[in-house]
Amino acid sequence: MAKARTPGNLNRPIERDAPLLRRGKLVRPGEGVSIWWMGDDRITFAAVSEDTGSEYAFWLDYPPAGTGPPRHVHSREEEGFFLLRGKLELKAGGIHATVSDGTFFAAPRGIAHEWRNVGEGNAELITFTTPGGNEGFFLELGAPGDEPPGEHGTMPVEEINARTPRYGVTYLESGPDGRERPLPIGEGRGPTLVLPGEGDRRHAAGATYTIKAAGLATADAYTVAEIALEPGGGIPAHRHARYEEAFYVLEGTAAVLVGAEEYEASAGSAVLVPWGVRHRVRNRSDRTVRLFNLTVPGGIEEYYRAACRPSPGPGSDPEGDLNRLRETGSRFGIDVDIDEGAPD
Repeated sequence: MAKARTPGNLNRPIERDAPLLRRGKLVRPGEGVSIWWMGDDRITFAAVSEDTGSEYAFWLDYPPAGTGPPRHVHSREEEGFFLLRGKLELKAGGIHATVSDGTFFAAPRGIAHEWRNVGEGNAELITFTTPGGNEGFFLELGAPGDEPPGEHGTMPVEEINARTPRYGVTYLESGPDGRERPLPIGEGRGPTLVLPGEGDRRHAAGATYTIKAAGLATADAYTVAEIALEPGGGIPAHRHARYEEAFYVLEGTAAVLVGAEEYEASAGSAVLVPWGVRHRVRNRSDRTVRLFNLTVPGGIEEYYRAACRPSPGPGSDPEGDLNRLRETGSRFGIDVDIDEGAPD
């Protein structure tokens, strides 16, 4: 697995890091690189390897009813799925479950997995892989997304596998359940299924961080969290010395500052933040804003646990929260600008 681009000492001042060649990016709803997969499955890439220094790829998938990938296994990528809307049947490493909106599923490299849309209409889900590169398989075989959808198609497993070696994935014949002997790199690991409402919660400055997957579940390749911003709450301005980050707006509109650019990111928008770029997220509305958050590599969950409170409450102290976020940040290569952290 590719390592994140990181300075040797996380505590050295971030401003001394090598110059950045990438900037943050806002991908509005409907934007990105779109293809038709197998004729009628629309896939839209919010982030490809070129956007993320090859650390991850991030896309939206809208599979029609009755469709889904055959069983397959990755030799180098960790893969994650967050179901935005619909009903999926999942099979992986002994898991055989039907899941609905708000479910997160982590598929380790080396573990065979598959899913199928068993709902009545198109489903909608976030998919990402880390490191990046696997998206090239879809971009190579998919039809241009600016054309009308075609008839649903299939491809024999042998024909798929003739094209997959460069992408580190092998397709298998589907079976009655998710059991399949893992590749050696998958021995001792298993998939993780996190249902809606589940996760380790932490609170600071009007933000609730619900950790969905990290640590052993992802081999420290990434951390996934759902973040809820109360009206007036937010994530203070800060920079990472190691983490690549992506936000996807699930609900509401977030005011997002990335570098010198400030965006109004509405539901369905993705925001990409390279390491070392200063960024801030605020909720200036009177309704809760919900975000899906991916950071690569894993580890930022330990910052949340160290700097945030385990529970909310009327005795919360926003100023104290900001001070803890700043003081704890240096231990994790996170430089928090407390003067830019307070609500407007």
